[in-house]
Amino acid sequence: MNRIVRFIALPLGMLCGSIAHAEDDCKVISVSWQVDVCVKADREKADAKLNASYKKLMARFESQQKRDPEQGKAFMAIARESQRAWIKLRDTTCPLEATDIDPDAVMHSTSINSCVARMSLERAVYLDRIVADSPGDVVDMNKVSRSGAKRYQDVVARYLYSFDNPCLTVQILAPDGGWRVFSSAQFCSFDGKSFRSGYTDARFEEPVFADDGLHLTLSTTELYAPGEKRRACVIPIKNEQIKVLKCGEPESS
Repeated sequence: MNRIVRFIALPLGMLCGSIAHAEDDCKVISVSWQVDVCVKADREKADAKLNASYKKLMARFESQQKRDPEQGKAFMAIARESQRAWIKLRDTTCPLEATDIDPDAVMHSTSINSCVARMSLERAVYLDRIVADSPGDVVDMNKVSRSGAKRYQDVVARYLYSFDNPCLTVQILAPDGGWRVFSSAQFCSFDGKSFRSGYTDARFEEPVFADDGLHLTLSTTELYAPGEKRRACVIPIKNEQIKVLKCGEPESS
């Protein structure tokens, strides 16, 4: 009996390893069971995307209704009720797409999972488009003198320079949600001093996106001290968030 158990366990272990490998690379489908595995993975990714979009919508309601918290709570209650009703609609609609498939067949669950993934992604895009961006997130593109962008998983980060403005604007956008601005930050000061009034000259130069964020050089000239100081800096971007500017010591001349 022990020999039989060991004989069975080995192929099962090999099968689990194959499934894990298929989840990592679903672009190449060589056997039929990979379809089910990959569709399940797509459903999980879509569910995660939907949950993230829903949480961001609730956060927008909360942040943009600070002057009227009760109204914000009312909007959030509407969103919760709508989401619950939509989930029920999705979960009762998708089985319709599998009515012509034997319930005991693998393709029955595959068809349902495919439908759930598709509807979840569509819903995520819909939620991303609800509630206008706050005024501080809107940039007059006619005044932009220079810009750059990089994709970070499901979002796009961009930097913007404007004419006659020493500030640097960094934003996180949702390409699948009508390019909604998820977050925005302006960098207009360093060491507690404004670029406009605290220095003779202050500006960011040579911006380049990398995997960990936006790398650039900060050039400053003090009001009452001669000479330019240049520092290597980075604005970290992690988990769809713009972090605090970090700069090193001035470069030696």
